[in-house]
This record gives sequence, structure tokens and C-alpha cells, in this order.
Amino acid sequence: MSDPKPHDDDMDLVARSMRAAPGNVPRAVKDAVARWWSDNSQGQGFARAVCARLEVTHAELFGNPEVPRKQEGRIVFETDVTRDMCNYLGAMHGGCTSFLIDICTSIVLNLIAANSSPELAKHVSLALNITFHAPAVLGARLRIINTSVAFGTRVMTVRSEVFDVTNGRIVATGVHMKMPPSQPKL
Repeated sequence: MSDPKPHDDDMDLVARSMRAAPGNVPRAVKDAVARWWSDNSQGQGFARAVCARLEVTHAELFGNPEVPRKQEGRIVFETDVTRDMCNYLGAMHGGCTSFLIDICTSIVLNLIAANSSPELAKHVSLALNITFHAPAVLGARLRIINTSVAFGTRVMTVRSEVFDVTNGRIVATGVHMKMPPSQPKL
């Protein structure tokens, strides 16, 4: 079975739900993240239908008491496990779990960048470490909680926890490290 084909406006679910998500994020920052998502998701080829079903359910910015003057961020996403996300056993494929963690953690970094460091809105993966705890079966509702760990000018780190809320268990945890892309040599 192939991926369901989303309509062009389906990719805006993240953008629409980001703007409506509860939390303390200022409207201008929500709009900036929503614009970033809309601009960048149009070129998304791999797993486009999976992206189209991600919904932001909470977004917040906060200070870190251990690291004064450092901005942190947290975004919670939800989605359902559908056939196009599953392996032959009827459970979400590990590659899909990795992809969800990659996308969701990247949006947290853009939330922080939109609020405090727009020049750091572009970033590429440095490392993605995932531990799988339990399967997420077809039809399960997932909650993906993503919290920044460090947001620097050279390395940015976000922690992700994927929960199966239907069956009450943790599916996977991940740590995604990113960095600004290399500058072209002149």
C-alpha cells in the first residue's frame, strides 16, 4: 500500500495547529515557525503524508534556571499510527519513528531560533540516537514530547519521547544533535 496523497493544504496542519496550540509562545513566534514549516514542507518528498498528519498540541518557551539567559523550548505533537507508517508486523517501523523524532525536534529548534536567534533557523543533523522501548501498533495515538537540552551557535540538542497514549506506554526516546550547515568556500 502506498502513502496516501495529501492535498497541498494538508501540509499546513502543523502550521495551523502551531498557531492554535496552547502555551506561552508569542503569536509572532508561532507565526514565524508556521511560516518556516509551510515554506520548507512544500519540498518534503520523503514521508510527506506522515508529516501532513502531525498536530501541535502544546508549545512553550522557558528559561533554564541552571543556565541563566538561555532560552529553552518544548513542543508536543500528536498523530495516529497508520498503515503507511507500519512494518509487516503491523507496528510502526523504526525508520518512521526516527523520522518523526527528526522532524519534531527540528521544529523545537526553529521555535527557539524564531524567538531569539533567527540566524540559527537553518540546521543539519549531527547525530540522532534512539532507544526503542515498545512497539506502536496500527491505530495507536502517539504523543511526541520534544524538549530542548542545549541551543548553541555550534551545536543544538533536543530530547524526544514518543508515547503510545492509546496503550499507555513509552515507544521510544531520542536525542537529536544538530548544527548550522557549513558555509560555502569562496
